[in-house]
Amino acid sequence: MDKIVSFIKKYSPYRDEEKIKEYIKLHLDYKTCFVGTDNLGEITFVCRWNISQDGKTADILDLYIREDWRNKDLIRQLLERGLWIFPKVEYITFERGVKYPNKNRKVYSVERILKNVKKV
Repeated sequence: MDKIVSFIKKYSPYRDEEKIKEYIKLHLDYKTCFVGTDNLGEITFVCRWNISQDGKTADILDLYIREDWRNKDLIRQLLERGLWIFPKVEYITFERGVKYPNKNRKVYSVERILKNVKKV
């Protein structure tokens, strides 16, 4: 858990370690958090989301990817993995509030994302 907290603090604006632990534990319990590691056991990404009541929409809350792992087909892999656990999801929503604070929430169909994300 300490590695996850350190990773999130490095790549996000969050600083409250206890709050980060609380959120990550909750999302791990609900299977709405994926943490990836490399061959050395170092964290490569953390993705956290919520699923709507009807199970058709996944709202991406956080997605932090280590610089050397960006553009490596992770979005497709994360989506395919999430669909395996939550097969009813049809839409993905996300907000890029940290990087683009004035942009509105985006909604994409799963079909569109899978079609547009290149396979490596």
